[in-house]
Amino acid sequence: MPFESILPIPDLFTARKVLCIQPHYDDNDIGAGGTIALLAQNGAEIVYLTVTDDLAGATDASLSNEAAAASLARDQQAAGKIVGVKQHIGLGYPDAGAYDYFALRRDLLKYIRLLQPDFVLTCDPWLTYEAHRDHIQTGLAAAEAVQFAELPRIPSSDPAVDAAYQGHSIEGIGFYYTREPNHVVDVTAAWETKVATIRSYAAQIPPDAADQIVMALQFKSAQICEGRDFQLGEPFKILHPQALHCGL
Repeated sequence: MPFESILPIPDLFTARKVLCIQPHYDDNDIGAGGTIALLAQNGAEIVYLTVTDDLAGATDASLSNEAAAASLARDQQAAGKIVGVKQHIGLGYPDAGAYDYFALRRDLLKYIRLLQPDFVLTCDPWLTYEAHRDHIQTGLAAAEAVQFAELPRIPSSDPAVDAAYQGHSIEGIGFYYTREPNHVVDVTAAWETKVATIRSYAAQIPPDAADQIVMALQFKSAQICEGRDFQLGEPFKILHPQALHCGL
């Protein structure tokens, strides 16, 4: 059994601004959509930052890249309105393509210093058997950016942002898509909102595929909620930023 951090688990629902960093345009909602909807209802400002351009997953091969990109953008705006996203940021790295990890980390440092969130959500880069490098790089770069945000000698991609940044408190980071959760959020009240966002991603998820995803999520939710007093939950590994180095 792994040792837990000696630091207390930060309370996600005290967050006033949450930066949700995802590799693809639907990952935040699939992994944490119910929780994010509850955070928005609780008054938190929600910002989505999407690392890739998502073009590899667009299912209509007859569309040009430009038309596919427009379709993806419509999906994301529609889903964001449902869940309560205030701002969307896209970095445009090639979906399932070649891009530099350190360039990504510099971009994430830029937006953490610029937006100054008090909590970050992202995918768990240490998920067992995760084969998609977009997920691994996004989660790891987000974790490092949280850890390094207040170290001025580690530059972001924008010197002006670095020069203006005077530091702020990041209360915690939460990893979804994790097999080692230390917290489960009861999302019963927001489950239909989560489902509606998933069904909004029509450019990548046709209706039959959406049905399968929803069924799988319900099954996994039942597993993670066994023995709890609620049936629909989302699991997270939530850590204090200091726990991201040397296992403190």
